[in-house]
Amino acid sequence: MKSIVKNLSIADLILITVLVTLAIGMLIYRRNSPDDAMVLIYKQGRFRGEYPIAIDRIIRIDEHNAVEIKNGKVKMIEADCPDKRCVKQGASSSLPIICLPNELVVEIRNREGNKALIAQ
Repeated sequence: MKSIVKNLSIADLILITVLVTLAIGMLIYRRNSPDDAMVLIYKQGRFRGEYPIAIDRIIRIDEHNAVEIKNGKVKMIEADCPDKRCVKQGASSSLPIICLPNELVVEIRNREGNKALIAQ
């Protein structure tokens, strides 16, 4: 093994490092890929619907809210609440969106049913 390492040039070591880094990156990307995640919507604690995050669409929830799924992210685009914090939150591929005045929760779950949250 030592003789193999001694015969490697700097270019060989750089190539090996790049290939290993790419392989690890691809594994991490695939594991966190949003393609199989689902958007779950709850209104007043009741389940209202489940939508794949990979398919772009706009979802109207009663007359109060509208959610947009686009490019693997979800965001609230309409809300009739006074502060509109849920709209100001912007798009997310992992964090839930909550509209307290309208009692609405939008969650993102992976294929195993786990919440797709990240620690921040």
